[in-house]
Amino acid sequence: MLSDRIASYLMRRFRGRKLDIAPQLSAMAVLTNLAQKGLVPLIRGTFVKIWLAEARGSFFLGKGCKILNKSMLKIGNNVYIGNYGYLDCLSVDGVTIGNSVTIREGCWVQLTSHYDKPGEGITIGNNVYIGPRSILGAAAQITIGDRCQLGANVSLIAENHAFSGEGDIFEQGVVRKGICIERDVWIGNNVTVLDGVTVGEGSVLGAGTVLTRSVPARSVVVGVPGRVIKTR
Repeated sequence: MLSDRIASYLMRRFRGRKLDIAPQLSAMAVLTNLAQKGLVPLIRGTFVKIWLAEARGSFFLGKGCKILNKSMLKIGNNVYIGNYGYLDCLSVDGVTIGNSVTIREGCWVQLTSHYDKPGEGITIGNNVYIGPRSILGAAAQITIGDRCQLGANVSLIAENHAFSGEGDIFEQGVVRKGICIERDVWIGNNVTVLDGVTVGEGSVLGAGTVLTRSVPARSVVVGVPGRVIKTR
């Protein structure tokens, strides 16, 4: 059918992957959905990407999405940022997003809170999915490797308040170490990863985990605080 061919072409052209349609869905319904989700965001992204530091291909930008300091954002091909996202890219190294990255609706990305202590930067690899309402607070460097999947409401917080002295916490400043999520990591819904943590390659963080320390490759982690229950 013509609608099958059109839908398949659009997926290959703009999202870089083959489209297989389940028999329960009509090709026309899929084509309509692709148009609703992709056409207007593509037009919007095509206009916005002329202001970016680097843009190497298709850029889909949802409605109500606000990007501050666009000149510090670099994106690869087939990048999708959902509706009502907020990205403040002001930082030392800016924000770099690889190819075929999806950042879903309501994301919040903040690098710098104080101009005298700018944030470092964020690097997101290729083929990464970041779920709705996720938070990336990158006062220190945040790195997300290739082929990672982050669920909804995930928080990566690369900063911690100092509180060891006798004075007010408000006056003691912060500690910054950074967060590294290595490749092929799956992070479930409502997970929080705190500053100074490295998540080893191929690991799984179960839903609701609060990870306060690094875990080795292929770990399966659950709980508050997160603990390794087995190795994949």
